[in-house]
Amino acid sequence: MIKSVGLIANTRKKQPVQLGRELIDWFKQKGIAVYTTPEDGLALEVGEEMISSRLGEVVDCVLTLGGDGTLLRAARLTSPHVVPILGINLGVLGFLTEVEIPELYDSLERFIQGEYYFDDRMMLEVSLKRGGRITHTFVGLNDIFVKGPLARLVIVDVFVNDQYVTTYNGDGVIISSPTGSTAYSLSAGGPIVHPEVEVILITPICPHTLHARPLIIAAQKTVRIGVIKAPADSMMTIDGQQGLPVESGDEIIAARAPQYTRLVRIKPNNFFDILQEKLKTEGRISYD
Repeated sequence: MIKSVGLIANTRKKQPVQLGRELIDWFKQKGIAVYTTPEDGLALEVGEEMISSRLGEVVDCVLTLGGDGTLLRAARLTSPHVVPILGINLGVLGFLTEVEIPELYDSLERFIQGEYYFDDRMMLEVSLKRGGRITHTFVGLNDIFVKGPLARLVIVDVFVNDQYVTTYNGDGVIISSPTGSTAYSLSAGGPIVHPEVEVILITPICPHTLHARPLIIAAQKTVRIGVIKAPADSMMTIDGQQGLPVESGDEIIAARAPQYTRLVRIKPNNFFDILQEKLKTEGRISYD
């Protein structure tokens, strides 16, 4: 039984904030406690008793109000507690989100009555190593990529379990989970992978050599990217939202994370229907 929920919203837009305030009242009428992060609480104008910097520890589930980007942020914020996440889509087409606005309250009623199931998604754990020492470690749901500024050349060596595989010369490289295979990796020419197939994808970004191709490796392997050449202002980015400067000589180590993102599903899950809808959609798509 759901006793408490967390709200994470795209606070840069008016609609998610307004909907968040409505949902706070709706859940309170149902006797369900609502909590949010300090950042979201400021925008939602809630009292201090509803704010927690450890959201994953105090709620039974999290609702995200926005697009896939908001859900990606929630997945990282609640890691490693594997808190179920129910995405409410306020973008054009949410690939990860579950509920559309016209069906919102009917879906929420079904949710609090226990009419749902879980869809567990593999995550990536990524570390930045500099001078022989790991300086930062992140967990992400979609991907991590290394990219230079503008169109400057980046050169990286790729190792799998410390065995040299290849060298990519180009705009950069993407390491993605199956969930991330339909994001940046797809745009860079990577394959689409069903989310139930646990693998790690390595996709070069605009490689300058004809033989460079994407790679798919087993999820239990470890990928190591040796940065041979990285121009000034090169970056490593996690889920397109968190970034760190990358320098020549750095190493980036990626592997399957010990925790998963647990998505709440209310409707029958048909990955291929969603895929077809996404790929045929024209015009601007919001990922907020």
